[in-house]
Amino acid sequence: MIDLHQPSPFIELAAVEAWDAWFRWREQTDLRDVSIEDTWLRVSSALASVEPRGETAMWQARFMDALASWRLLPDERLLTDAGTGRPMRYGGGIHAALNAASFVSFDRGNVSALDLAALSECAMLTVRALDNVALLATVAAPRLHIGLLGVADALALLGLAYDSDAGRVQAASMANALAQGCLRGNMLLAITRGAVASDTPVAFARAQSRGTSADLLRDIARHGLRHAQLTAIAPHPRLALLANDVADAVDPLRGEDHPNVIAVPGGQRRTIRSSGYALNVLQGRGNGSGEEPDTLANLPWTAQIAMRAAVQPWIDEPIDYPLLTTSDLDDARRLEAQKLAASHGLGDPAWRDSAELQAMWP
Repeated sequence: MIDLHQPSPFIELAAVEAWDAWFRWREQTDLRDVSIEDTWLRVSSALASVEPRGETAMWQARFMDALASWRLLPDERLLTDAGTGRPMRYGGGIHAALNAASFVSFDRGNVSALDLAALSECAMLTVRALDNVALLATVAAPRLHIGLLGVADALALLGLAYDSDAGRVQAASMANALAQGCLRGNMLLAITRGAVASDTPVAFARAQSRGTSADLLRDIARHGLRHAQLTAIAPHPRLALLANDVADAVDPLRGEDHPNVIAVPGGQRRTIRSSGYALNVLQGRGNGSGEEPDTLANLPWTAQIAMRAAVQPWIDEPIDYPLLTTSDLDDARRLEAQKLAASHGLGDPAWRDSAELQAMWP
């Protein structure tokens, strides 16, 4: 029996409902996952099952710690199917996201700090976890996509404005830690499981341009890489809601008392309002920073484009999922947004209404 080093508490009712509706294992009326820890245990057990004999318990404990601390949010299909006996199918790639907010710690003086080293280490572990998923599901030449969520929550907990130079610099440091951790994990897998990336020279040049250490570059040149690219920022609304309702990907905070629509099989829906992880934590701490964090309603539409531009240099795939808005933009604003995005090397922006996020949750 694995030792659970820390509990995995819910602090949002909406997150509990999301787990129960989407990820909790049940066989008809028989509950197999009594608690969220049962979900983490069956997922970590499945991930560790492909590890070498004698190392299974060690890897299971590492995966369990990352899951139970809300640091690693793996592919939704893995959360649903791993350990249940159902087949795991992964057309379109295998995904995971690291919860940036979970790497923010607090001391007794109410001062926040972001553990970038831990984020990078978790990124290394995530590469291995997703490679294990590919082995479990017998996916040939798997495409892995590892990103972030909860970035806006992390900034709020650190007392940094989303639409500020300091906030963008901090977000870029998170993306850098993600990229460097993924790269090192990628190289280590090439040593133990084989280098199969066909365009390693392209990945090597990309690593050089990102200021990767000489030691790591030398190791890559010697051992190669198992995957051509890894980092990708994409929306994972169900995972964000499960992680105590953090902001999705690099979106801003949605604000107090925003609606979350939980759709369950059979067409039933429940709407649960919440304020999200960061605002709840700040309220519990008495909001010692003295300022309310900025939210979608009080941010200019340019803020999201500027945030993506700050993060994109560390991300292998273009950040091109629709921007979040509270109202429709006229043609002049849309043209202005296209020009701004192009000036940052981003693609033409699309938009999604914050009141219609359920459209992303089939």
